[in-house]
Amino acid sequence: MLAGMRGAASRANAPACALQPGQHFVTAGDRRGIVAEFIGAGGQGEVHKVVIDGVPLALKWYHPACIKADITLRQRLTRAIARGAPTQAFLWPLDFVEVPGSASFGYVMPLRPARYAGSRALISAPPRRVELPLAQRAAVCLNIATCFHELHANGFCYQDVNFGNVFLDPATGEVLICDNDNVDVDGAEASIYGTRKFMAPEVVRREALPSSRTDLFSMAVLFFYVITGWHPLDGRREAETRVLDAEAEKRLYGTDPLFIFDPANGANGPVPGLHDAIVARWRSLGEPLRRLFTRSFTTGMADPRARVLETEWRSVLRAAMDAHVACTACGFEHVVEARRERVTFEPACTVCAAALPQPPILFVGRRAWTLSPGRALDQSVFGGGPGEGAVLEQHPDRPELLGIRNFSGRTWSARLPDGSAHKVEPGRAVRVLAGTRFDFGEVSGLVMGAEQSR
Repeated sequence: MLAGMRGAASRANAPACALQPGQHFVTAGDRRGIVAEFIGAGGQGEVHKVVIDGVPLALKWYHPACIKADITLRQRLTRAIARGAPTQAFLWPLDFVEVPGSASFGYVMPLRPARYAGSRALISAPPRRVELPLAQRAAVCLNIATCFHELHANGFCYQDVNFGNVFLDPATGEVLICDNDNVDVDGAEASIYGTRKFMAPEVVRREALPSSRTDLFSMAVLFFYVITGWHPLDGRREAETRVLDAEAEKRLYGTDPLFIFDPANGANGPVPGLHDAIVARWRSLGEPLRRLFTRSFTTGMADPRARVLETEWRSVLRAAMDAHVACTACGFEHVVEARRERVTFEPACTVCAAALPQPPILFVGRRAWTLSPGRALDQSVFGGGPGEGAVLEQHPDRPELLGIRNFSGRTWSARLPDGSAHKVEPGRAVRVLAGTRFDFGEVSGLVMGAEQSR
């Protein structure tokens, strides 16, 4: 798998390879290429950077033993190449590569840009750990949900959702999905079972093969990891397990799985002093996100038909990205459940117990954004395309006063609570006051204080 092929390796440290730099090849589509450099190797084969018609790509070349063991591999790849990628976020097979006289074959795919990091880095120990704010973590999950929604809508299942197959751009939350030679038609005979701690319990028990429904469970596990940094089934039982061998893993994740925050059964609940950070994050997430996780790992764990769909995740994750507040004492972030009739969030920080600020909230249609100093709002908030649309700024002399500066490229109209009307031209700012109404051109907005909506 590409999971074991991350990072570049120098030729001095590279193992003996089936392909060598400078070696020429021709793809099944009659495109000529040359091997440029070795990237890495794993259990399935080796990966090289190649150049085809002047375009840098990646070539995955299989070990002959892998081809012999995976009898449907060529069929899956043929189907994937003919069908094309569901979205550009998939490093999808583009063309077959064969070398005369070789017992093996491979395929070319887009090359992963260097700015993308493996998603495992979110839970790695420092200094390798990638630290992301809560909203960015929600963005990563939202983008993953979008990718798998498109994959499943095309009639495919992924079969092996796990850390090693998802890469992320820490600056934007964008994701890339690799190892797409796993992908098969939903319902087809599976070629792999997946990765143990990400498998649906029925797959761990070997009662079912991977499918789009087991993908949904694996995706929920990945989301819980990304948001909390922890596995959803690792509670007291896992902590008390002396030897985490295959038998113990089958019990914890297959025959007797239990959610760490199961509301009806606390037998696998968090251990004080060990899981305190997980408890703090759980409490900070807001009821809608907690509800989806709870469903995923209670009724959804037992009944594949009850699992949370990608569209359900997307709406709740987007709301978490839009509305959140940070503790002014320690910086820990909390999701705000913002509705026009009611705003709900923890009154005190779940880490340090300091009182949380009550930020003003901008409502545009059914969406809501918390407004805090330094926050940038995308053009899409104001009915436009991508790019920065506005920035929230503190008054230079009176930091308690907050203003919104227009970078949207169009003039807004603002009506303040005292009834006065103002034009907010591009580059200009207007004070943020509860009760202010905006006309952004394409959409309108209302600013409310958190205390107004309670």
